[in-house]
Order: sequence, then structure tokens, then C-alpha cells
Amino acid sequence: MSVKQDFAPLTRVTAAPKARPRLRTRLTTAFVVFNLLTLLAFIAVVSLLVLRPYLRQEIRSRHQDAVALAVLSIDTDAVAQLVEAEPGPSATLDSVIAQLRVARDRISGARFAYLMRQGTDGRIYFVADAEEVPEDAAAPGSVYEDASSLLQQSIGTLTQAVVEQEFYEDQWGVWLSGYAPIRAADGTLIAVLGVDLEATDVRRRELAFLQVGAIALLVAAPLTLLVGLALGRRLTAHLGTLVSAVERVRAGDLNYEAPLPEEEESAQLATAFNEMTQRLRETVSGLEERVTARTRDLERQATYLRATGEVSRVASSILDLDELLAQVAALISEQFGFYHAGIFLLDETREWAILRAASSDGGQRMVARGHRLGVGAQGIVGYVTQTGRPRIALDVGDDMVWFNNPDLPETHSEMALPLIVGERVIGALDVQSQETGAFKNEDINTLRVLADQLAIAIANALVFSQRQQAIEELQRAYSTDTRRSWFGFMAQLGLRGYRYTPRTLEALGQVEEFDHAVTGLTHPQVSADNTLFLPLTFSGLELGVLQIRRPTTRPWVEEEIMFASRTAQELAQALESARLYQDSQRQAAREQLTGEITARMRETLDVETMLRTVLREVSDVLGLAEAEVRFRAEPTITTPTGEEVAA
Repeated sequence: MSVKQDFAPLTRVTAAPKARPRLRTRLTTAFVVFNLLTLLAFIAVVSLLVLRPYLRQEIRSRHQDAVALAVLSIDTDAVAQLVEAEPGPSATLDSVIAQLRVARDRISGARFAYLMRQGTDGRIYFVADAEEVPEDAAAPGSVYEDASSLLQQSIGTLTQAVVEQEFYEDQWGVWLSGYAPIRAADGTLIAVLGVDLEATDVRRRELAFLQVGAIALLVAAPLTLLVGLALGRRLTAHLGTLVSAVERVRAGDLNYEAPLPEEEESAQLATAFNEMTQRLRETVSGLEERVTARTRDLERQATYLRATGEVSRVASSILDLDELLAQVAALISEQFGFYHAGIFLLDETREWAILRAASSDGGQRMVARGHRLGVGAQGIVGYVTQTGRPRIALDVGDDMVWFNNPDLPETHSEMALPLIVGERVIGALDVQSQETGAFKNEDINTLRVLADQLAIAIANALVFSQRQQAIEELQRAYSTDTRRSWFGFMAQLGLRGYRYTPRTLEALGQVEEFDHAVTGLTHPQVSADNTLFLPLTFSGLELGVLQIRRPTTRPWVEEEIMFASRTAQELAQALESARLYQDSQRQAAREQLTGEITARMRETLDVETMLRTVLREVSDVLGLAEAEVRFRAEPTITTPTGEEVAA
């Protein structure tokens, strides 16, 4: 790739950077601080994790052995007498205290020695205390309030000497307590010996180690500083040349290459810098192409979004399914520039995807002959309607799923998206282009919004169509019932209408017929003899015609025709109301007669009298010439065989 030899220097003005220490100084400081911190961490780790646990474990082991040996120097019988006797001064108590003091003095660092027992109430009581100061000594029989959890849990079952796990500290120092059982000859536990060891020497030994570490840290600091200075000088020896190269590149000279020093590390750094400038030249050269491509992609996405909005707007405004599919297919092809756009819907068996609308000439021929594809069996549409996932064929010749169609010979790339309502696939949107690789994966996300909007519009159209069909069926049923009831009502009246003149009002009998010229009126009409014909309609049913005639010297005007039309409408509604009222009256009369006949039947329990009453009443009401009641004979009952019973 060719690169311009001269680059214009950057003209952007930047603020002067704040003064910082030299790299050599920063490297030296970082090296010294790192090493000192490492040494300090080592001392702390050794002190806390190694030395301290070791010293404390050693003291615990020695103290446990010392307490176990101290028990041997105490008179068991004297202790047994103290435990059984009442608390108070006695020669036995003085003897035991003297033995405790001897045992305590034999243990290096021991400060307190005392005997304890567990009372029947579970509490711990002092038996004897070796403390010389009377004010500090625990009185025999007093409760040991500060007993540790270890002592409380084990005083009744102690079999050997034990030592507390942790040191405890108070105002007199750091202490470690140990306990050993005192048993009789038969093994009975009499009392427990407690010895508190002063462990302040542990702190002294830990402090001594820390002092040694501090001295080592002070000695290592100047040595680390000298090593850091030498290392910083060596590392920054060739950075000056590299800094100059960076300044030239920052000024715009991307063709400059830093010289390679002899040292391997510095040479690697210079090589990396030169490779960076090479990539920077390539980036600058290809930046315009990438910006152009990105701009083109953004424009494509913006066009798709605008087209999607237009298609969605049209789809949401049409409720007729066939019109919706035809307009959306044509609009998608027009807005997106596709060679072909087709909309498939699944049939009731969900085995076939039927092409319902298409934008291309070949697609419309396919619609005319009822083109369909097997779900999951044929083409990209079959795959999409089965899986519910979009599919793109960038080159239909290489895609094995694509189904070759002679009606669309110019197709080179195809994309199908499922039409989904809820979680149910109802069809697919199929778009095809004459270009190879016309679709990208990003187009799926954009067109999926369109497919979702189209699926919702199709579902709404289907629901609307079903509701319209139900309404029409209901209206037809109501009209049929109304027509039957109306003409039955007119037949019962035995007339066809009324004629009014200024002198007479006469009924029209059966011999009168409608004028065929005015039958089937839907709006007012005026004849040549100045007669106004007005339809009497109710719920789409033609009840009759209102004829109004006046001299030809006074022609009808629009206001008079409108007034007469409203009058005809009110008359039709009044006639229907009258019919409904008379029907309800007849129904009430029939129910009343039925009730009376039922009441008379219930007046007797004699079957013959009951039947005579029913036949007479029904004949009187209906005007019958003859009425009979017949009963069925007893049916022949056959006994099933054994095999039939078993079956």
C-alpha cells in the first residue's frame, strides 16, 4: 500500500504537560520501594506465620508437661479431705497451700497455682490458692467466675493435663493457663490443679526478632538504592533516541524509523516502535475507506429503518387480509429495492406454507396457481416455518437449502424471516435480490422488526375478519328470524296494508299486490304522477312501502322527502315494536293456558280422569277435531347368554 512521503505536522494546540521526575529517577525509586516492601513483607510473614506460632506452641507444650508433673507433688489424701470438709482455715489447708507453692516455684515463669472442684450445681469453686498476698488470694469455697470455656467443659471429665489454646492478656501481663486432674487411688476425680504461666517472654522474643528485621531493613536500604541507580541508568541509556523518534512521529513524520541499538532489549523496543509507525501509516491510509464503508452501512440501516416504519404504518391501517398482504408485499419491494417480496401463510394443517401475496410478476403467477411449499421440506421458507429462525442464502447456488424456482430466475441471494405471533409461527416473509451477498446478518435484526409488525397486522386482520364473519352470520340469522316472524304476523292479520284518502281509510286485503316497480326500494323515489315511494325497512328487512301522492302542481322538495323518510323509518320501528308486543302477548297467553291445563291435571290422581281432562282442554284451546293418547306396549326382554354376560 502506498503512503504519502510527507505528512503535514499536527496543528492542534495542547496544554503543556506537568513536570514529572525523570524516568531514571522513577525507576530507581520504584526498585528501592519494591525491594524494601518485599523485605518488610518477608519479616512480617516470618514473624506472624512462622516465629510466633512456633514460640507459642513450644511454651504450651512445656507448660502442659510441667503441670502434669506438678500434680505428682501434691498429697491426694489431703486434697480429698479439703474437698469433703467445710471451707475454712485448717492445718490440712495450710499443708496443701504449701505444696501448691512448691509446685508453682518449680515451674519456670509460673505465677499462680490453685485447686478447683465442680459443685453439684455445675459451678466451679476454689479449694485452695497458693497466692501469698491475702487480698489477692481466692478464698476456699468461693466461685471461680472467670473460668474459661475449656475449663467449664472439661472439669468433670478431665483425664490428663491440658493447656488453653490461646494466650490471654490483662492488666498484669500475658498469661497461659494449664490444668491437670487430681484423682484418688481408685481413679475418682477429686479436684483440678490450675497453673497460670506468665508468657511475657514470648512478646520479648518476638520483639527481638522484629528489631533484628528492622536492622536488616536499614542495612538493605542503601544497597538497594545503589543497585536501583545502576539499573535505572542501564535501562534508560537508549530511551533518549527513542524519545526523539516519538517526537518526530507526533509531529507528523510517520516515515521516520528509530535506529536499532546493539542491546537486544532496546533493539526489540525500537523494532516494536517501527512496527507501530508502520501500522499507523496503514491505519491512516485505510481510515477513509473504513469511514466510507461505515457511513454506507449506517445509511443502509437508516434506509431500512425508514422503510420499516413506512411498511408498519401501512400495515397497521389495513384490516382486510388480502389487501394488507398485497400492499405490504409491494411496499417492501419498493422501499427496500428487492427483486421479489413474498408473504407465505401456513394452512390449517400447518403442513404447507401457501404464497398469499407477491410483488414480482413471477411471484404473482405463483399466487394465481396456488403456489405452496412443504413446512420443513422445501426451500428456505420451509426451513424458516419449521424452525422459527431466520435464514440467509448469500448465494443461492451454494446453499443446499435453497429451492430453485423457475418463476424467479434472477434470484442470487435470499432471506426469509418467520412471522410469529406469541410463540406460534403463522408464516414467513421471503425477500430475494438479484445481487450475490446482498444481505448481511445485521439486516436480520432490522427486518425482524418489520416481520414482527407484519405478523401482528396479519393476526389483527384475521381476528377482524372472523369477527366480521360472525357479525354477518348473526345479522343473517336475525334477519331470517325477523322475516319469518313478520310475514307470519301479517298472514295472521289477513291484510296487506291501508289506504288513506281525505274521504276514506280502508284496509287492503289479500287481493291487493305490491307494485313490482317499487319492490326492493332502498331509497325514496318519485314517480311520474308525483307519487313518493318510501321503503319501510327494519334491520335490512323490507316490511313494505309507504306511498304518498299529491297533485303534480306541487313537486316534492328535498326537505319534504327527508321528513317523509324519517317518518317512514319511525313507522317501520313502530310496526316492529307492535309485532314484538303482540308476540309477547300471545306467548304470555299460551303460558297461562299451559299453566291452567297443568293445574287441572294436578287436581286428580286418577289416570283416566287426568287423560280426559288433558284431551278436552287441548281440543278446546286448539280447536281440534280429534285427539288421542297412545301408550307403548312392554318391550320384549331377552335374557343374555353366559358368553354375552362374560363379554
